[in-house]
Amino acid sequence: MSIDEQDELARLRRRAYSPTADIASDPLALQRLIELEARPVAAETEPAPVEGEPLIPARETAPDVAPAPPRFSLPRPRRSTVVLLGAAALVVATLVTALTLVQRVQTDPLQTGATQIARLPADPTFDVPSTLARGVTGEVTAYEEFEGFRAVTLPSYQDPGGTARCMTLWQPALLDTSGGSGFSYNGDYFVMSVCGAGVFPPASTMLLREETPEREQTNFPAGTALQFVYDEENDEVVVFRG
Repeated sequence: MSIDEQDELARLRRRAYSPTADIASDPLALQRLIELEARPVAAETEPAPVEGEPLIPARETAPDVAPAPPRFSLPRPRRSTVVLLGAAALVVATLVTALTLVQRVQTDPLQTGATQIARLPADPTFDVPSTLARGVTGEVTAYEEFEGFRAVTLPSYQDPGGTARCMTLWQPALLDTSGGSGFSYNGDYFVMSVCGAGVFPPASTMLLREETPEREQTNFPAGTALQFVYDEENDEVVVFRG
């Protein structure tokens, strides 16, 4: 090992074994430390004999005995290096687990083979028809359009002042509000105020059949099942396909 490599090894060991060790967060430095520690240190030069001391003759090798072949073995890592590798693996495993938990959808309690296909954030630019707001103002939230569908959430009329919210789901293209205070809907799935209760969020499920008027506004084939679930924590409407 050269002098430069010995200096590099000393620096890496300080990063690994000092009270302010930070090498576990630097995989390249950790790999370099393992590589350098596995290298043998150059043997020191034998000192010259002191004047006056008898010379010891070198051991002669028997002419008929072949020298034993060199034995090779993998370098054994230092115990401290093993501990660092274990810590790094634990950090990676923790990050992978955290990402898995973040990506896992909590709004579908059964996970019965459904696939999340969209998350609809709030859309403050959408003008909610007053006939659908039931006179509520300032607490109605509309969400982005999805395959012709619109969803809004508003306070629960069954729990005034509570935290539970209700969700209304429809396709604006099929809604007719030209009749003044009333309205008509030319589809099969006009979901008016399905409300949450306790830890259960409001949710709406539908099946788009061949003759379902709503299906004409979508790109889904006949037989597609959809579920819209309100995710209160993120204030989004999650869409599942089954």
